[in-house]
Amino acid sequence: MSVFKYSPLFFSLFLTACGSDSEDSSDISSYCDTSMGSRVTENGGMKTTFPKISCQVLVNPDIGFTDFHRIDSHIDTDGSQNVDNSVPSYPATSTVYYRWDWSVLQPTDSNSYDFSEIEDVLTEAKKANKKLALRIVAMENTGYGAAESELPTWLMNTISGTDSPTGVFVPDYTSPEFLNAANKLITKLGEVFDDPDLITSIDIGMVGSWGEWNLEDAYPGDGTLGLYASGEKGLFSNFSRFSEYADMFESAFTQVPRVMLIGSANENETFLAQATSSTKPAGWRADCLGDKYGYFSNSWSHMDEGYPEALANAEQHGSPNIKSIWKQAPVQFETCDDMTVWKTHHSYTINDVTEVFNYALDHHASLINAKSKPIPDEFQPAVQEVLKKLGYRFELISLTHSKEVLASSSMSITSEWKNSGVAPSYYPYRLAYRFVDASGNVEAKQETSRNVLDWLPAETRTDRAPVINIQDNIKAPASTGIYDLQVALVNDLGGAQIKLAIDMPQENNWYTISKVTIN
Repeated sequence: MSVFKYSPLFFSLFLTACGSDSEDSSDISSYCDTSMGSRVTENGGMKTTFPKISCQVLVNPDIGFTDFHRIDSHIDTDGSQNVDNSVPSYPATSTVYYRWDWSVLQPTDSNSYDFSEIEDVLTEAKKANKKLALRIVAMENTGYGAAESELPTWLMNTISGTDSPTGVFVPDYTSPEFLNAANKLITKLGEVFDDPDLITSIDIGMVGSWGEWNLEDAYPGDGTLGLYASGEKGLFSNFSRFSEYADMFESAFTQVPRVMLIGSANENETFLAQATSSTKPAGWRADCLGDKYGYFSNSWSHMDEGYPEALANAEQHGSPNIKSIWKQAPVQFETCDDMTVWKTHHSYTINDVTEVFNYALDHHASLINAKSKPIPDEFQPAVQEVLKKLGYRFELISLTHSKEVLASSSMSITSEWKNSGVAPSYYPYRLAYRFVDASGNVEAKQETSRNVLDWLPAETRTDRAPVINIQDNIKAPASTGIYDLQVALVNDLGGAQIKLAIDMPQENNWYTISKVTIN
C-alpha cells in the first residue's frame, strides 16, 4: 500500500549458472535440462536441428517481478544529489505496477476525466520496453498518500457512507449512486486502455482498503468484507450488488486480462467465484506472499490458511475450476512487507525464501510484486531461480525441414516445443518464420495463425512439461540461394517480443535455427 524509501544495497545483479540435475522436489533449479546441446541430424533429404537449451533468466512480457510505482528500479528518481533511491539489487522487469486513486482520474466532475498520469506512465513504460499492470482505488487510507486517496468532492456530494473508528470514510459501494459512477469510470477506462500490447492486466479493485476488497484500514482486526453482509455498522445497503463490479470490469476490458483480489473464506464473499467463473474468467491476485507460520502467528497465516480457504470458498460458491484457472487467466502475488524485512524482522533464510517462491510456483504464478525494495544478497540465488519459472518459458526442442526446396514452393516445417515455466502466456503471440540471405536481408517473413495460448506447462512444478508438436507449411522465397531459417513469436503488431529459452544466434528475438537451400 505505502511506498517507503530504503537505502539501496550496492549489489551487482548476476545470472546464476544452469540448474542442477537433482531430483529433489524442493530444488526449483532442477527443471533446467541442458542435456540436448545444439546439434543437427540429417535423414535423407530432411534436416533436424536441436537447439541448445538456455538456463538464463529471460525478461519477457507479463512475467517475473514487477517494478512498483516506478518505471525502472535501477534508476535514481529522487532528484536530489544527496539521495540515491535506485535499487540495484532488484531484478530487471518487463512490467510496472501502479495504483491510482479515483480522485486523480476524475478530480472535477462526473463527466470529465484526467487520465494523463496513466498516459504518462504508459509512455515511459513503452520507452523502457515494459507494460503496465494497474489498479483503481476508491477508499481513503490513513497512511501514505492519505489526502490524495480521499474520494473526489463531486462524488462525496452524491453518495452515502460511514465514518469508521479510524476516521476513514467507507462509502456504500452497493448504492445505485456509487455503482453508476464506478461503472461510468471503468467503462471509460476500458475504452481508452483495453490494449494488451500496453497493459499486462487490470485488478478488479476499487472496493475497500487499498482496493483490496477488505476494510482493514477502517476496522483493524475486523476488516473481512463479508462480516458486513447484513448492514452491520450501517455499511452497505445491498450487499448482493457487490457482484456488479466483476461484471463491469468484464464488460469494459475484453482484451486485457483481469485479476480479482482473492478475498477471504467468509461465505458471504462470492466475488472471487463470480469473477473466475464467467465465460472469459478473471485470474486472481493475493497479497502478503511470505506470510507462513511464524511470520505473524504460529496458528494462522495467509499461505497456510488464508489463500487455500479463500480458494476453497470460491470453489464452493460457483467456481469449481478455480484451482486450474491459471490455464485461462493470470495468478499474481504481492509480498508481505519486502524481502529485507523478511531477513531483518523475521530471520528468514534462503530456504525460507525458496519455500515461499515454490508456493507461488505451485499456484502457477506469472507475476510477483516485490515492491521495488532491496533484496538481500543471500536471497539473490532464490530470486534468480524463481525468475526462470514464473509465467511461461518457451523452449524450441527441435525443428525439421527439407534441406533443399524449390523457389516459391510450399515448405513443410515440423517443430517440437515445450513450456518449461509454470503458466501459459495470456497474450496470443503467434509463431512466425523468416528467410534471411547471406547479406542479412529478410527475403520472406510469414506469420502463422497458430498462437501460444494453449502451450501449457506441466500440471505441477516438479512434473515434466508436455511436448507441443507443430506442423506448418510456409512459402519458400522466390529467389534462389542459401538462407538462414529464423523463428520468432510475434505480437499483433508483428513485433518479435519473446525471448526463447534456447541458446542460439538471434537478432531482436528472431532466432536463427537452420539453413535451407532454395533452388
